[in-house]
Amino acid sequence: MIDLRQLKYFVVVAEEEHVGRAAERLFISQSPLSRQISQLEEKLGLMLFERNQQRIRLTADGQTFLAEARALLTHANRLESLGKRLGRGEEGGLCIGYIENAMHSGVLSNALRSLRQSRP
Repeated sequence: MIDLRQLKYFVVVAEEEHVGRAAERLFISQSPLSRQISQLEEKLGLMLFERNQQRIRLTADGQTFLAEARALLTHANRLESLGKRLGRGEEGGLCIGYIENAMHSGVLSNALRSLRQSRP
């Protein structure tokens, strides 16, 4: 399975077109970053970058992979955010069953009002 950290590293290197600048942006040293990119390429069996001494550029396959990597990272961030909101009780579903008398006696409306105040 692809490591999300490696995907993040890949995206930053692609954006910077320079491993040194990407490493600075990611707050890691250049050597481990290069190693992670190489491991990702090996895992995929694919050259993502063309390398020369001044720059690193995406291959055609790398450009295609970049679009999907960005989409996956965006989705992973949304999923993490949803999980945190669910954990804090800010998100979720609620089903309410009631009998007719509860509607007329005000019990249901009072309960819903109280719920809205405690969980806006």
